[in-house]
Amino acid sequence: MPQILSKTVGRRALLVDGGTLLAAWAGCNSILAPSARAQEAVPADLPSRRTAAPRPLPDLGFVDGSGAARHLADWHGRIVVLNLWATWCQPCVAEMPALAALARQVAPAGDIAVLPVSIDHGGVDLVRRFYRTHAIEGLPVLCDPDMRIPTALREEGVPVTLVIDRAGREVARIVGPVRWDPATTPARLRSLANG
Repeated sequence: MPQILSKTVGRRALLVDGGTLLAAWAGCNSILAPSARAQEAVPADLPSRRTAAPRPLPDLGFVDGSGAARHLADWHGRIVVLNLWATWCQPCVAEMPALAALARQVAPAGDIAVLPVSIDHGGVDLVRRFYRTHAIEGLPVLCDPDMRIPTALREEGVPVTLVIDRAGREVARIVGPVRWDPATTPARLRSLANG
């Protein structure tokens, strides 16, 4: 049975509490919301070589479309493109068709896994609706609604993409959207992974 607010709670108290909640929500969202300049960001090219030594990653976990717990280690032995995104992020939305094109391009070889992990609180159902609405095909439904991955990576915005080598180490991190659909992208990913 739903609880009903007591009549003794005044309108002013409700407005103050509502304003406090709104301010808290806006503050939290501003941490992960891309800046206005990021909204207009032009997708970058994937780097052609490493700029730093491979770095070990913490155990990164998320859930798949069936609600099962998954871990980055599940893809050990493959090159991984781990993309953190959200349905409310315009650069992320713009990047998704190219990411799906990359997934289709690398599927036959099977040595590269494209893992777009949504940080939306709406979880699996929201991502499925997004894919259906935007005709996104070939990408798995993966979610991190508690935003543990951005916290572990110390990232404050999306999109963020990590290129991970076969040993599970980060070899590149790109903040902002990337052009994923050029025919040269799989070769560049292999080059980054192999050093």
